[in-house]
Amino acid sequence: MNWRRLGWAGVEIEFDGETVVIDHVLDPGLLTAFLSDDREPFLHPEGGGARAALITHLHRDHADVAAIERACAPDARVLRPIADTVPSALDEVATGDAEAALAATGLEVVGCRPGERVEAGPFAITALPAADGLGSPQVSWLVEAGGRRILHAGDTMWHGFWWGSASAHGAIDVAFLPGNGVEISYPGWEPAAEVPAVMTPEQCVEAAGALRAGTLVPIHFDRTYEHPDYYRPVTDAAERISRHAERRGVGVRFAEVGEWAAA
Repeated sequence: MNWRRLGWAGVEIEFDGETVVIDHVLDPGLLTAFLSDDREPFLHPEGGGARAALITHLHRDHADVAAIERACAPDARVLRPIADTVPSALDEVATGDAEAALAATGLEVVGCRPGERVEAGPFAITALPAADGLGSPQVSWLVEAGGRRILHAGDTMWHGFWWGSASAHGAIDVAFLPGNGVEISYPGWEPAAEVPAVMTPEQCVEAAGALRAGTLVPIHFDRTYEHPDYYRPVTDAAERISRHAERRGVGVRFAEVGEWAAA
């Protein structure tokens, strides 16, 4: 398998001429107001022939249905987490835009719970557990092809499923893990909590170690999004990831957007 980052949390995976995209975003909707001047570009895959689009969760910095429609073949499937709880007004704020767009898309949409497996061309795709910082449904995605395993963890918080995932599916070759340790203070989520809504840089490294990952590729770790009142990432995530990875013996690669690499 080959892979490349598409910006922020977006990833494209290729095997034997076929592709899938994960958390592909070109237009983050209302979150555009949070984009910083010092940010990565959002890259769109060429061709528009992806066999599947995987969404870890429906926040607009991870779920852009218009971009997915452009990237996918007409018969592609969109894989998303299933909501197992009764929706609340906060769910509508966090995910309503993407939910409405998915309901209107002409692509086949498939909801998955952790443990469920879907085939898409040469790819075997399994939903794995994740924990969202706002309480929205979220999964991680394990993509397997050609005897290699890639895991994408969206913007999960720390949880205790890493070891079980590696035990059940084998060591991960490449782990795309978030690590900006952001604190949020969104209206509605009150009182605000002074705990990270995404893994910290150190937790990102520890998760890679628990997954027995050959390579950790940080995503959702830079300051692409930042707002002094609502969205406050750590300011030195890359340096902290590097220091902790060296101390813990975890291989890490900070991949440029658009740079292809082999899993």
